[in-house]
Amino acid sequence: MRKHLPALRKSAHYASLLAWRTRAFWLRAFVCFLVGAALLVLDEAENYDLRFQIRGARTPDPRVVIIDLPERDWTALHDSATRNLIRPLKEIMTFSDSFFWTPELWQRLLKTLLAQDPKAVGIALYFGDAMQPSTMTHEQRVLFTDPRLVWGADLDAAGRALVPDLATTYGATAAIKNVREDDDGIVRRFSSSLVRIPGMPLQLARLATRSDSRLGAGENRWESPQLINFMGPAETFVTLNVRDVLEGRVPLELLRDKVILIGSSSNPSDQMQTPLGRMSRTEILANITDNVLVGKAIRRAPDFVYLIGLFALMLFSVLLLSNYPQTVALIFFVWAGTLIAAISAWTFDSYYVWLPVLSPLLQLGFTYIIFLSYQLSQNEQKTWRLEQERRYLLEIEQLKNNFVSMMSHDLKTPIAKIQGIVDRLLLSAPADIAFDLRSLRRSSDDLHRYIQSILQVTRVEAKDFQISKDVLDINEQIEKVIIRLAPLAQEKRILLRQNLEPMFSIEADPTLIQEVILNLIENAIKYTPPEGSVTITSQEKDDNIYVIVEDTGVGIAPEDQERVWGKFTRGRNLEFDAKGTGLGLYLVKYFVELHGGRVFLESAPGAGTKIGFSIPVASDSIENRIESQTVTPNRGAIL
Repeated sequence: MRKHLPALRKSAHYASLLAWRTRAFWLRAFVCFLVGAALLVLDEAENYDLRFQIRGARTPDPRVVIIDLPERDWTALHDSATRNLIRPLKEIMTFSDSFFWTPELWQRLLKTLLAQDPKAVGIALYFGDAMQPSTMTHEQRVLFTDPRLVWGADLDAAGRALVPDLATTYGATAAIKNVREDDDGIVRRFSSSLVRIPGMPLQLARLATRSDSRLGAGENRWESPQLINFMGPAETFVTLNVRDVLEGRVPLELLRDKVILIGSSSNPSDQMQTPLGRMSRTEILANITDNVLVGKAIRRAPDFVYLIGLFALMLFSVLLLSNYPQTVALIFFVWAGTLIAAISAWTFDSYYVWLPVLSPLLQLGFTYIIFLSYQLSQNEQKTWRLEQERRYLLEIEQLKNNFVSMMSHDLKTPIAKIQGIVDRLLLSAPADIAFDLRSLRRSSDDLHRYIQSILQVTRVEAKDFQISKDVLDINEQIEKVIIRLAPLAQEKRILLRQNLEPMFSIEADPTLIQEVILNLIENAIKYTPPEGSVTITSQEKDDNIYVIVEDTGVGIAPEDQERVWGKFTRGRNLEFDAKGTGLGLYLVKYFVELHGGRVFLESAPGAGTKIGFSIPVASDSIENRIESQTVTPNRGAIL
């Protein structure tokens, strides 16, 4: 149990580290969701206004008609109606709703309108005690109390209803004409009055739909503030001038079965700011009446529905960032943001449903930035860890090379002593012992060769290794190697053939090139059966020098032909046929590539092997290759 404690502690450490990273990941996700939820509060006013400005004007309900009372026209009508028996109206009172109270004109106007049998007539003006019913004729009182008429009521500073004198009872002949502004001074909402008297649009809608049930339960929605669906800017609804109506300049049959709103656009106190610019109170009431009649008011889902949507969007975002590259995730984010904006605009225009846009879009952007920085920090940590691992591996590799070099150097001395003693004994040894001594001498030579190969690999893999160029004749190097290996070939009765084409000298490292040729020819002799042959060819072609060694040996299987160029690797069918370290062809390939050349191999089992290399003739190629050589050879294999 005690021997497993370090592993258990290490596992616990990694588990706690993973849990911390998971908490950090989801903590960031939760912060992104909180940002979206906080922005949801700010997602209404500005975007609500912008939505109308982008959408443009819509076709209003044709049942709603406005009759405007301009100050100048009303003054002219007043003077004409009173035949100038009194001073002009503008001189006797300040400008307010009471400015427009002239019983004779109202009698004439309402009689004209009611004769067209409208559904309802709303007077969006509060006359208060200026009406003085006691001074009216019986005909006027009967006309002014017609059930199709709705007189405007006002609210005082305390929120109490101020009912005009003709509607002293809380009946259907009075309605609140007020609309309230938001904190920024813009009218966006409407709701039923808190007093017993309903709002003007609701009262007009009741009168217009009393013969059917289309208003029904939809009216109850207005008990809480509802967003007004403005049909367009000022003058979107059909608006008639009062003078044109009374003087017969408009076809009065247009007013049949209509809901008529009477008000004035001249009173500055009745001009209010809306998302689509300034409008008179009468036009705002017309928009609300249109919403109530047709059910066009903007609907909002409960806040928890939007929060659920934001939470789902957050999950989508973080999972996307976790499983896809940043560029792909950004494309998905742009696509998702565009889709959200399109769906929001479509539902707003077609179904009058408000879907927030600002909060999901900003949440997407915030999530991308937060998790982009998170991924960058994670990548930096991974890069740092990889750099640390690389340094550790380099240190281990260096220690390994130092160990191999030290051991190889230490082995050279005893091997040299063994060879010296064997050579001295061979001079006077009897025949039966001389055979064993020669076998021992050959084994010590093989061992010395292995050590030399290992030392050579260690040297060339050093970072400060450089080749030493000199002018050389490639054929001369081949001949030197053949002379050196002739005894080995004679021992196996192998014929060495030369087919050397005369060539100019080249610049290369004589030691490395000789080592390349030596390894190729020695391998050919080693893996060729007795009585075979090895042919060495040199030629110049396409500004390259080719050296080819062709033998009649056992050949190499196709699946091993790439493998034999590796370090400490040999063909699988050659593993035990001849002695070797598996470093010869590795060094051949490395030395040739240092000179800007390449190696090649053609072989088949039982058909011999054709192997060689090519290096460029031009010295510039060699220099460029040498100057750019900063990479150490493959270190994947380990002793």
